[in-house]
Amino acid sequence: MEFDFSRVNLEYLLKARDLASRDPALAATILGASCELAELLAELTGGDLTHIALIKPPLLILRQEAWWWSRLFKAIREERSKELADIIKHASLVTVPEDDP
Repeated sequence: MEFDFSRVNLEYLLKARDLASRDPALAATILGASCELAELLAELTGGDLTHIALIKPPLLILRQEAWWWSRLFKAIREERSKELADIIKHASLVTVPEDDP
């Protein structure tokens, strides 16, 4: 069964971005990310984050490595559409481990 978390991802990152704008250190702690990554998130606009709607797997936990998030935020901010498409493809390759029965 496949689920589409794109809207939830967008809402989540909009709230995370608002928190990072007010307090990057707190956002970094809550997100389990570096302050640098929280600061990159804080710089994104709501329009920038609409690219997140292309990512269907859940992003509610930072299950990707920090380099992936940094690359995603920079590609969005710098409007590098080819790189953004590659990053989004990579998101769908990551799977969430299933519990053993």
